[in-house]
Amino acid sequence: MKKWLCVLLVLGVLAGCTPKTVISQSYDFSQMNRIGIMEFASPYSGLSGVENLFAKYLIESGFKVVERAQLDQVLKEHNISVSGYLSPATTKKIGEILGVDVLLVGEVTSYTPMRTELTLVSSRKTEAQPIYTQAVRTGPDGKPVAYMQQVGTRFQDSTDVRPSEYTINAQVGIIAKLVDVETAEIIWIGSLSKDSASALDAADNIAHRLVKSFSKELSKRSGK
Repeated sequence: MKKWLCVLLVLGVLAGCTPKTVISQSYDFSQMNRIGIMEFASPYSGLSGVENLFAKYLIESGFKVVERAQLDQVLKEHNISVSGYLSPATTKKIGEILGVDVLLVGEVTSYTPMRTELTLVSSRKTEAQPIYTQAVRTGPDGKPVAYMQQVGTRFQDSTDVRPSEYTINAQVGIIAKLVDVETAEIIWIGSLSKDSASALDAADNIAHRLVKSFSKELSKRSGK
């Protein structure tokens, strides 16, 4: 029974580490040549610039990427605001200006920084104490000799309480979407949550896993 419980626990952990993705079955991804990277929304001041991690792994996977700095500059020159919802007209205009086919947009959905917690750890111990009494016996010369004789054992319980520190890893959740600039249709969406020693490491791992998952899905569709 314990063996099966351990197996189920491991499977549950692995399932939680798997990216959740959905890809459009009708979209023609062969027309996706250039990807524009938008700034990821993040209500958390301690975690920004996540889109740069996605750009890194998209480039490593062979995609042509227009970096966010260039995109921001062009949008500023054309007085285009992209905060919040992207309307079809806005996405189409961005596509025409930058010559991109799709936009990668995303959001940091959760963020908990690494922290150290202090807790009190108690340990109980039992100490055995021998019980002695004085007795008298006759020595070789016939004279009485006093000595200490153990007549039992006393057990004393005590509790030791000590402070102990433990570290809780940083946790990050991210959702990313690829949007067609012509129709504003979401053609791929993926989400994942990870924890690591630092928020940046967790975000980097998420970007890597989601881009890898997207690349695999494209390979399956193309039969490669």
